Amino acid sequence: MRCLTLAKALTKKGAECHFVCRKLNGNLISLIQQTGFHTFFLPEMINSEKEDATETLALLQENYQLLILDHYHLGMTYCQLMRQRCHKIMVIDDLANRMHDCDVLLDQNLLPDAESRYEKWVPNHCKQLLGPKFALLRDEFYQLHTSIEPNHILISFGGSDEQNLTALAIEAISNLKFSKITADIVLGMNNPWRFDIEQRCKKQANLTLHIQTDAMAPLMQKAQLMLGAGGATHWERCISGLPALVVIVAENQQATTEYLDKIGACICLGKTTDITVERLSKQLYKYLSEPKLLRNISQTAASIVPLNAGTPLVIEQIVAITED
Repeated sequence: MRCLTLAKALTKKGAECHFVCRKLNGNLISLIQQTGFHTFFLPEMINSEKEDATETLALLQENYQLLILDHYHLGMTYCQLMRQRCHKIMVIDDLANRMHDCDVLLDQNLLPDAESRYEKWVPNHCKQLLGPKFALLRDEFYQLHTSIEPNHILISFGGSDEQNLTALAIEAISNLKFSKITADIVLGMNNPWRFDIEQRCKKQANLTLHIQTDAMAPLMQKAQLMLGAGGATHWERCISGLPALVVIVAENQQATTEYLDKIGACICLGKTTDITVERLSKQLYKYLSEPKLLRNISQTAASIVPLNAGTPLVIEQIVAITED
């Protein structure tokens, strides 16, 4: 999704963007194509970086000014081979756990050691774009759409929500002893629990379901509190000034979520194994009962992502490096 955001912004600058995707379960190839981007397909199973690069190179019939790599299992070996077709390489990462052969590295996360994390992982000439000021946010997040609705909750645990935390959240809302609680529920198009969630929402008039929505900004702006996962959603929430109860659903979300909790920009509820319906209900009740505390979290979160940076700033850096 963040690569789609980047591709749309680059297209507005006159670039032509192509995608390379594997046919894994839950892939978003159809969405990418519907958005208008040519997409190359790789088979589901590829056993090594070298094999991945070889398969990819076999699909390409032209040279590219820039390869943008957003993949947690590909690193230096892949990039070195891809330079046969790609003049410059940009890597999007947040793990800082493997060598990269790249000219630009983007890590939009906020961490106390951000400036030094990639020193041993990237070449000396690599330009590092570090921190939320480089967050890849869609245009909608830079616009004001609506105002906050009291006792309104936004629930979103990412595209797949493999642990079905959404169902736990719906049950927790049902247990809340608040009058006129309402909620927007956001699911990805490939959510495996989609049918069950749809049936639950039909039975509860205070719940509104959204599938693969393009309207996250207005949904965030009208919510008093969000319940969801970490990842890129952190920066969407921060620029919207939305307080959140955050569950760590993947290893790469842990460090940033815990740090944002430490500085008062969200409330970390721990990992998925720590989550129960009773705990969610208790935490929702606690924070909805303390609007002053929510305002403090909102103000801290809003101070993290500048309104004059984000995707446009990343595009500036890409244009500069491709013109070298």
